[in-house]
Amino acid sequence: MPRSAPQQHRTRFQRLAAQAGWIGSALLLCGLLYWLYLSSMVQSRNWMVNGALGVGALLLVFFLAGMGSALIAGFRSPEGKRSIRSAILITATLGVIVIANILAYRRHYQWDVTGNRRLSLSPVTVRVLRGLKQKIEATVFYSDSPSRRWEAQDAQKVRDILAQYADQSPNFRYKVVDYMREPDRYSSAQMTTMPPVVLITNESGGREEVKGSGEKDFTGALIKLTRKELRHIYFTTGHGELAPDTADQSGMAEIKTVLTEQQHAIGSIDLMGKERRVPADCTVLVIAGPQVDFQPPERKAVLDYLASGGRVFILLRVAGPPLPWLMKELGIVAQDTIIAQIVEIPGTGLAEVNKTVRISKFDPHDVNRGLRAVYFPLLRSLKSVVPAPKGITTRTILKTDPDTLTKPIQQGQRTIDLKPTAKDTKGPFDIALEIDKQFGKKTAKAVVIGGTDWASDLLTTNPEMDNRYLATNAINWLASEDALVDIPPRDEPPEQITLSPEERVRTFYINLLLVPVVCFFMAAYVLWKRR
Repeated sequence: MPRSAPQQHRTRFQRLAAQAGWIGSALLLCGLLYWLYLSSMVQSRNWMVNGALGVGALLLVFFLAGMGSALIAGFRSPEGKRSIRSAILITATLGVIVIANILAYRRHYQWDVTGNRRLSLSPVTVRVLRGLKQKIEATVFYSDSPSRRWEAQDAQKVRDILAQYADQSPNFRYKVVDYMREPDRYSSAQMTTMPPVVLITNESGGREEVKGSGEKDFTGALIKLTRKELRHIYFTTGHGELAPDTADQSGMAEIKTVLTEQQHAIGSIDLMGKERRVPADCTVLVIAGPQVDFQPPERKAVLDYLASGGRVFILLRVAGPPLPWLMKELGIVAQDTIIAQIVEIPGTGLAEVNKTVRISKFDPHDVNRGLRAVYFPLLRSLKSVVPAPKGITTRTILKTDPDTLTKPIQQGQRTIDLKPTAKDTKGPFDIALEIDKQFGKKTAKAVVIGGTDWASDLLTTNPEMDNRYLATNAINWLASEDALVDIPPRDEPPEQITLSPEERVRTFYINLLLVPVVCFFMAAYVLWKRR
């Protein structure tokens, strides 16, 4: 910053030179700030910038010509030497801050203090990234042009997400290409999708073009690129089961949506059809709460599939068929009961019996990974056969709290009195079991849950419940997709104020540059006047 000798020793020429120094410094600073602003708005330097820089430079030359000797004398004085030492100290401090910022940029950490951690990557995404065994590169074809405001906003969102991806794995990297400034790079990529788009490639030559801009889209593309084989999930039909293609709230469309986003192939199968067997490419067979029992040919198809080392996910309805032919094969019994939970009414000291059972304490099992609370509107208890049949291993996945009780209920019964009596059996009760059964050298696996309605769209679409993730975790666990057994990316956009590119740039320069510069000049002016 321009300095001069004490005012009483200055000539008229020196006073003019000192004023010219201040004015020149201000013009240079304003010109540079305006130039940066125009560059961020993809605009070239105009006559105002050129004029401010040119006049400012001339005024500073005039200042140095008139005040050069005074500056040299000032720096040689004791006060000048103290100022030099202070300047060195300030420069060293700024250098330390710059180095610390560089290190922080290369070793990125963040703390998400939002209530639902909506600014952090989902556990499934983190597991997929940390499990990458090959190099993945994402090329972001977006434009920051002021004429495409919405695209510029999405571009920043995509950068933020992919930056978090890169922090989680050294095998993931990304780059941003403005396709309007560099159309040749977009053309050379041989894209089949119009921009804006993100191209994700692996070192084997695989590629996925992602049109969306969310974590769910990018993670789905990663799974598709890194998976060696497609998993086929089949749902049985013809017995009143929950259907994955049903559009109303009585189906499992939400669970199908999550599984599809995880790159599974979803299908339905009628075991009374032409072939009467489970397809050979079936990874997991889902029996989602049949209201009538299976016919003998269907039973044979399911048991043959199990004997081949198949994986089955079974939901049993309360007062529905207990499928004894299948439960016997798995070494468990579906009891003819309904579970109720004793719930305290807040502020009254009273309690009520509720047929909806809430579970928020989970046993240490992979299927329970990431779950917070699951609600079961109707629930029956399960029991392992003791002693366990040869070749069968059973493990509890879910059980109720001690504040539950069971009442007997018959198949087809519609109503029941839930009033507690001395004959009621008190909890906890097993409601979800894992079963492993050896068939020679092959091992069949099954997950059985004593309820069905909890997996319907009426509850799985509720963001306050983790019902959908219990179902997808169980299916992914059976499919040996360990990286997907966790909470997947969610559609929870953060509450935010949307600014246009001009508003964002203006806010940045006003708050981080203009205000500090004004304060600096005011402080310098006060210091100058006190000399």
